[in-house]
Amino acid sequence: MAFLIDETDLAVAGKASLVVPAIRFSASILVGLLAGLVLQIFTLAFLGRLGEDALYVRAIYTPIGFLVLAVTEGLVVATQVSAGIATRSGRRDTLRPLPTFLVLGGGALILTAGVFAAAATPILNALEVDPADRGAVLIFVVAVCLATVVSLVPLAGGAVLRGMGRTVASSVLAVGFTVVSIGAMVVLRVWTDLGMLAVPGGTLTAGVVAGAASCWLLRGHPAASSWFRRDAAAELWRFGAPVAVTFLMLSSVNFGYLRVLRDATSADIAGFNLGQGASSLFMVVAIAVGSGTAIVANLRQGEVRRPIDAAGLSAAVRISLPAYAGIGILAVVLRDPLSRLLAADEDVARTTADYFLWMGPTYAVFGGTLAVLTYLEQVGRARTALLLNAVYFAVLLVIAFLLPQPVGSNTLTKLLAISNVAGFLTCWQSARYLIDRGRR
Repeated sequence: MAFLIDETDLAVAGKASLVVPAIRFSASILVGLLAGLVLQIFTLAFLGRLGEDALYVRAIYTPIGFLVLAVTEGLVVATQVSAGIATRSGRRDTLRPLPTFLVLGGGALILTAGVFAAAATPILNALEVDPADRGAVLIFVVAVCLATVVSLVPLAGGAVLRGMGRTVASSVLAVGFTVVSIGAMVVLRVWTDLGMLAVPGGTLTAGVVAGAASCWLLRGHPAASSWFRRDAAAELWRFGAPVAVTFLMLSSVNFGYLRVLRDATSADIAGFNLGQGASSLFMVVAIAVGSGTAIVANLRQGEVRRPIDAAGLSAAVRISLPAYAGIGILAVVLRDPLSRLLAADEDVARTTADYFLWMGPTYAVFGGTLAVLTYLEQVGRARTALLLNAVYFAVLLVIAFLLPQPVGSNTLTKLLAISNVAGFLTCWQSARYLIDRGRR
């Protein structure tokens, strides 16, 4: 299998020139993604210091959190793609669709909070929440949803900056958001009695500060004359909706894994989940590579987009494969100390180490697949990425559920390792085929 495009595509797109700027953009984007990762880890540690009840409320929030994440990620990707297209076309109206995106995204989050508040009893019954904790859960979920509405401004502002190619400014904004959010949480914890509500309080504070900073960074660009435009709503549906559906699908896949492991031991399930959680931390590199390469492709001039999209696809794979080969080697070599760091229980740590032993050698192709899918999403081909994701996970779960019970974590891990290899080969070839069919 060759990761090359034909000479005609080279002449039109200049494939070789895509790699270097893609690496530069990817590196700066990675800084912003790592800042977000630090914020997630700090938030969990912050709630952990508040006690078991706070962590319990956070765990109950997780299903709602996937919905919030779907809304925000869909909006961010749509904004970035739209800004890239506008910049490539030489237009200065990069902010044209932004008010519509914010109205629809914020409205979805407010609706989520309202539905949860109105239907709190049946929802919390379904989640089997203890009656004594229901008030705290309700307040926390509503507060996080509403605080996230404010944070949409800097999130969208950062997406516009990335779409324009100003990835350093976007990463500085992301780092600033993290620093302000962490600082606000600590201050609110020390000086108030908010407790776990210091988390949405920090998000709200950071949203206001970083939102003002994003407005300053985007000064000089004309604002839209209307808060709602049908063409902007269509862009959000085209570029953002498939991304949102993908995130919701991934939450269902995780539930599917738990169902497959329903007869496994608790140590098996815990060790497998720890391995999955650690793997999700490695994903930021592939997301940065896919996003950075997509920005370069989106900004590349050319009426015929197929060769440019194909060149970017090739560049994303060329960058991600060696990067994840190194990550995979480290995961295998350091699997025992890493597992003991993640889990104090010996059985859980042993299961996690086995996970890294089998999955580590396939991280290279795992990273390649994720980079390809991220790239497709961010060059305006989110529906293609959604289709590839849906087919892959549907086949994987069907095979997993057909395995004879009881299924242990070792068996499921081996299946995932095999699927990583098969998934990359099919994803790469399918993506190339679908791009070759397209004409933009």
